[in-house]
Amino acid sequence: MANILDLIEIPYKNEIRGNIDLPDNIDKTVIEWTSSDPETVCPVNVGNKKAGVVKRGDVDKKVVLTVRVKTGSDVDVKAFVVNVLKKPEEIKEEDYAGYLFGHFIGEEDENGEQIYFAVSEDGLNFKDMNGGKPVVISNIGEKGVRDPYICRSAEGDRFFLIATDLSIYHRGGWHLNEQGYYDPSTTGSQYLVFSESTDLINWSEPRLIDVAPKNAGMAWAPEMVYSEETGEYVIFFSSSIMDPVTKYKAKPNAIYYVTTRDFIHFSDTKLFIDNQTDGAKDGKPREIIDTTILRINDTYYAASKDGDNAEKNGGIRIHKNKNLLDPDGWVKVLDLDELGIDISKTDLTALDNSMLEGPELFKYNKKDWSDANVPEYGLIADQFQLGTGYIPFKTTDIEDAKNSKNSWRMLDESQYSFDKLKKRHGTILNITKKELENIKTKLG
Repeated sequence: MANILDLIEIPYKNEIRGNIDLPDNIDKTVIEWTSSDPETVCPVNVGNKKAGVVKRGDVDKKVVLTVRVKTGSDVDVKAFVVNVLKKPEEIKEEDYAGYLFGHFIGEEDENGEQIYFAVSEDGLNFKDMNGGKPVVISNIGEKGVRDPYICRSAEGDRFFLIATDLSIYHRGGWHLNEQGYYDPSTTGSQYLVFSESTDLINWSEPRLIDVAPKNAGMAWAPEMVYSEETGEYVIFFSSSIMDPVTKYKAKPNAIYYVTTRDFIHFSDTKLFIDNQTDGAKDGKPREIIDTTILRINDTYYAASKDGDNAEKNGGIRIHKNKNLLDPDGWVKVLDLDELGIDISKTDLTALDNSMLEGPELFKYNKKDWSDANVPEYGLIADQFQLGTGYIPFKTTDIEDAKNSKNSWRMLDESQYSFDKLKKRHGTILNITKKELENIKTKLG
């Protein structure tokens, strides 16, 4: 009995800012919770939300959570005192005044695969921060941290950074194995790198989180989205599935997910978006990686790199889903190369998987819309084949699949600037004026 109670802990109990994990069983032993203030910390499941939903008030509150474990005639009890912080000031759409771009810069030296910051007031013209030096450095796992995603917490006063644990520099480059796959996708880390901050300046020491499916060859390019329905964060990422006997890929890269509230306890890993097969004469599934998601009203839009570099019929695919966690619910909207965008003035040969990867979807701040009543969205894609970093696109209608309304356009070099550092697979976060000025002051 005591051993089970010893397994139960509440992370961050001195400064609770969001929903917490209250397990209802361990090793099939039923666990019951009570709360001294159920309005602040709910001890039972309600609808699709599990026990542990937190409602922050106007002042800090101490709440006693009591866990009761019964096995046969034995009953044991343990109490936790948690400090629920007062709710932060609400951020309104008009409060957003800038953008934070987190990214890595390359694979040529040991500092290239770390996290660098740039900021912008208009989402088009960015300035490198921190003297061109990395802001977050990983000395764990493969000692490289890349493909970052930064998420603002549901409550608004905390930030989470999640990234790939990979260093091509320390691996000595990209090498094909005898099966024809790049070795890092079959012998890669099964961990992701996680860090957090309350001010975007000071970040916790990076730590590894174990989220990949069993027999995964890697865990790449993670992002996350908050589920209002369950009160959890959904972390999704690319993984291959390896045959434990042959050590070959048994399933091409697909997108998987876990859910969490505290980034300590995670659900089982499940399929998020499966391989695509349309247009393939042999029915062979294409690899899919680098998924990014943007929720617009009640629809989730995903952009992914569909297809390995040389696979035909692949591209930067946008698909949509009403039910985030239904892997069969994703419906194709468009491939970027179907929009008919003129690329003759660029060095690109196509807007597909042979040239682009690492797409990132984001919404422009309202002050930056051309029409105050028409939202604008950005899609940037990493020109990995050219080695020149990101190229940006803008749209007022993501579902304008043939660009019949001319809602999609690719920006030319006179309309944007990513400053001196090369911007490789990264993340764009909308930030407030106060956050923007703080970053400029502390990291400028």
